[in-house]
Amino acid sequence: MGYLTQSKISKNYSLWNDTHWVPDNFYIIRTGLTYHFENKLKTTSTLGYAVAWFYPLENNDTFRLEQRIWGQTTSVHASSTFNFFHRLRYEARFRKTIIENRATSDYNFNYRLRYLFQMRYNFDKNPKTGNRFYTLASDEIMFNAGEEITNSFRFDQNRVTLGFGYQTKNMSFQLAYMKQLILANTSDISKVNNNLQLFIFHNFDFTSKEKSPK
Repeated sequence: MGYLTQSKISKNYSLWNDTHWVPDNFYIIRTGLTYHFENKLKTTSTLGYAVAWFYPLENNDTFRLEQRIWGQTTSVHASSTFNFFHRLRYEARFRKTIIENRATSDYNFNYRLRYLFQMRYNFDKNPKTGNRFYTLASDEIMFNAGEEITNSFRFDQNRVTLGFGYQTKNMSFQLAYMKQLILANTSDISKVNNNLQLFIFHNFDFTSKEKSPK
């Protein structure tokens, strides 16, 4: 489950905030400052900070804290019915070291590169409300890099998603299925997760509106 917000604070800047919870896996809170470029691709760049708590591994009871510095760039090209969304994200990951089921004061470090492509089909708007339904398909691929990663650079995950949503003026509600392939950092052990996603996207506008002349 995830709740994602974008809060416009000026013509070119907005605040990014999101939180995600995956039962028995992790919980994360992210924040950042976004700059909106004035071009046809609606390009944005964000720089931010995140903190996550990962559930204990089997036979352990210690949650693992992770702090991240992250940045991303996005762009969109669209027609009347289709939207094509691209996102490139960088994550600097500082992860608590756990020894004998106890968190130490030390951190290890690696970084991750992520690329997401999403295609969205928009149904016609409701003429009275302006709301509409949409369907989506996306693929995100991730790579880990760092000293603790085999060969210092390694495939991490692939996430394929299919879903649908409902969009209002300031909010979107999205339900989707995601198939997730994960490869271990230092071995050839892999696993596949089948996930059900519920996302809520919420836009706020805190900029002052100019009054129209009487």
